[in-house]
Amino acid sequence: MTLSMLNISHKLIIKSSQTLASSEYENWRIWQERHMSLANRLRTLREHATLSQADVAAALDVSIPTVSEWEKGKKKPARARIPALARLYDVSTDFLLNGIDLRRSDMNETEEEKSLVLLYREADPQVKISVLTLLRAASDKR
Repeated sequence: MTLSMLNISHKLIIKSSQTLASSEYENWRIWQERHMSLANRLRTLREHATLSQADVAAALDVSIPTVSEWEKGKKKPARARIPALARLYDVSTDFLLNGIDLRRSDMNETEEEKSLVLLYREADPQVKISVLTLLRAASDKR
């Protein structure tokens, strides 16, 4: 292959990566997350959270070498540590272990829904009954 052909190939690769559809990129990102090892996922999550191994060790009451061994794949965290790790990195345990977040993004509450839930919780019992009656009647009409 000549130098000019290499340059053309390089330009084509760059152009195709720039025009990659967002859905294709999202699919690629999801595939990569699912196929990442637990060790790599732990390291990536820690780095994304801008925490040091010492920070993680202190938060989980383990030694720094233990965190290092998890991230190198030499050891796996004990089952009892998985929920704490998930909370620390603000991910689900499913994502932490498998790279798959089973929480559906379309099920996340909007700010309006969160506000409604808070108002409902603070309401008098009679108001709660009225709200539920109204919502049930509205859903029956669909």
